[in-house]
Amino acid sequence: MSALARRPGDQPVDYRTFLDRASSVAPAIVLQASYANGLGIIRDLGRLGVPVLACDSNPRALGFRSRYAAARLLADPALDEEAFLRDLEALGHQLPQPGVLFPTHDEYIWPVARHADRLRAWFHIPFSGWETMQRLADKEEQLRAAWRSGVATPRTVFIKTERDVTSPEVASFIFPAIFKPAESLAFKRRFKRPVLEIATREALPTVYARVADCGTLMLQEIIPGGDDELYTVGSYLDAQSQPLALFTGRKLRQHPRQFGTARFAESLWLPDLADAAVRLLTELRFHGVSQVEFKRDPRDGRFKLMEVNARHWLWHALATASGVNLSWIAYRDALAQPVRAPQQRDGQRWILTVKDLLASTKEIAHGELSARQWLTSLRGTRVDGVLAVDDPLPGAEAVWRVSRVIAHRAGRRWLPAATRPTRATTAEKEDVEL
Repeated sequence: MSALARRPGDQPVDYRTFLDRASSVAPAIVLQASYANGLGIIRDLGRLGVPVLACDSNPRALGFRSRYAAARLLADPALDEEAFLRDLEALGHQLPQPGVLFPTHDEYIWPVARHADRLRAWFHIPFSGWETMQRLADKEEQLRAAWRSGVATPRTVFIKTERDVTSPEVASFIFPAIFKPAESLAFKRRFKRPVLEIATREALPTVYARVADCGTLMLQEIIPGGDDELYTVGSYLDAQSQPLALFTGRKLRQHPRQFGTARFAESLWLPDLADAAVRLLTELRFHGVSQVEFKRDPRDGRFKLMEVNARHWLWHALATASGVNLSWIAYRDALAQPVRAPQQRDGQRWILTVKDLLASTKEIAHGELSARQWLTSLRGTRVDGVLAVDDPLPGAEAVWRVSRVIAHRAGRRWLPAATRPTRATTAEKEDVEL
């Protein structure tokens, strides 16, 4: 598939200039650039002079608006993996030298890992192959690796058949609890969420009937405590699973609460937590950028594993703002020019302003947050996941899209109840963040 001839908004893409620059500086190829995750990598590297190509199946990807990247459409690997691989190979033929691949979502990283041998002629791949990534894709294996490496986890029972639902272990389980899939990608596509909550023991059979065909499930306790008890270890480990970059931080707010994605976070160095994450990743023989998420259990003060994401995560730009540029460390190591990241700076804060403003306004209206608490919390905020003075177009596009959604929803309220659409409009589906 050929390079985009136009950006959204009919602005020309300087793809030829990208290729010219890539002849002297190894390029970075960001796979899936629709939102803050990919946009963060584009800015991490583009600001340091690396020629960056943003690739996505969506022609409206925010990364296509960045001044730091040229743009190229690729097939969607979730719909046609072979077409995606052929598109990558076609791109490789055009590059004047091998580029460094940065897949930002599981839909992209798994196919690249599965076919790494096929792609290495054209690209540097700074992360594990499929033998290791297959273990990361399996949440059951993540959990068992945590137990082997002495990392605490929530109480968990594996549910493989209907018979397991009535086992003695389940009979002694405390509710509410959650079902978490061992294989998360298909589950998220189907239910539009990473877990399903089970409010009571009596509800267990009904919820299980909805997910019985989803393979191995984990019945897991819900760790009490607020969203500000969720901590992340971000890292880059080299091919020998040695850490070249380490960052720790925590969420302060997420949306929706309890099982949502970050909208506000801060850097906070916790060496013992970093050590626990590295033990786990070493046990998995992992190589690459990852996020290991924990929740501190207020009942015993222990940090308990939530999940491992074998890639950059939504708010990784906070690590960069704190002095730990994971993208740059991975890029350099891929080119056999390894460097170690410095110690992070604490107290930096990251925000998705549009998302946090909308969610916080609702929480203030419902008495869940005070306006003073919200304003005070913003001190120390150094980076927005989308808005940036030196790269304004992605942020302007995001604000316009969210404004469009708000306008559509406001307009629906004026419609008679009988004529209101029961599902999200096309505009809402297209414009709400990934």
